Amino acid sequence: MSTPVHRDREVFFCSAASRYFKEDLAATASNSKSFILLEHSDPFPGKVTEAHFDTNWIQGLKKLASTHKGKLLLIRNKKTNYKDCKIIYVDCIRCSYFVVQTSIENAHRINLADYINHPDTLWEDEPFFAICTNGKKDKCCAKFGYPVYKFFESFNADVAVYECSHMGGDRFAANVVCMPFGIYYGHVAVEDVGHIMVRTLLRKIYRQNYRGISRRSFFEQAAECHLREHLHNYDIDFPLEINLRFQENMNYEVPLNAGVHGIFLIKMQKVLIDYPHLLTCKSAKPESITKFKLLEIRKTN
Repeated sequence: MSTPVHRDREVFFCSAASRYFKEDLAATASNSKSFILLEHSDPFPGKVTEAHFDTNWIQGLKKLASTHKGKLLLIRNKKTNYKDCKIIYVDCIRCSYFVVQTSIENAHRINLADYINHPDTLWEDEPFFAICTNGKKDKCCAKFGYPVYKFFESFNADVAVYECSHMGGDRFAANVVCMPFGIYYGHVAVEDVGHIMVRTLLRKIYRQNYRGISRRSFFEQAAECHLREHLHNYDIDFPLEINLRFQENMNYEVPLNAGVHGIFLIKMQKVLIDYPHLLTCKSAKPESITKFKLLEIRKTN
């Protein structure tokens, strides 16, 4: 007798669970002040260091990324081939990047560190997008990320778009990062693509899917998101300085210098929330999540 097939078994997707939970996306951007984007023609491996490059060289790139408090990601798009290789260094603090073109055969001879501080390096600031499609890290990234990548690819041929390896935040798939600003978007669906693209070209952030700016800590992202909401200001070039802060137990006070908008005092409370689902598709058990609840915000000058 053959074994019966149970076709009604539910498959868990952490991103779908996060949407169902209506999880707030604010202040969830993975912390990174820079990115090294390495063009890779083959399917993305589970780990970046398993890519088809010289092992010592790619380990060196990973170490360089760590030195600059950044991430090493693999990228590709429809122009990627098995002969040429593009290496992009993104500085999210100066909001600019440079591109090194080489052959795959000679890639291991590139010392990227020499380019970062060289006076002749040509820095660019035209925006481009990276969308995580790495299903080997989490199946949600492939299921939700790839359709979004294809929509981005077809929306505006003048704006570069890449699919990339894991950028952080499995349960927020589809994840999109707007470079060179390090602007993270989460739970992006195909219907969001046009809004994100158009607002970016207008030097704006699309509030609906905004996770935060990677160069800031989670605490700083929370303060920034609360202030943006208070001022209804989603300019990419929004001026903001966060320096000193006062902390007592789980309560925080911090002054925010928003340039021409003035100086504000914000009070927040750190809250731990019991998350009812798994944080990733591969998690073994449910965990808690941290949020910074707004208590008060007021202008001081």
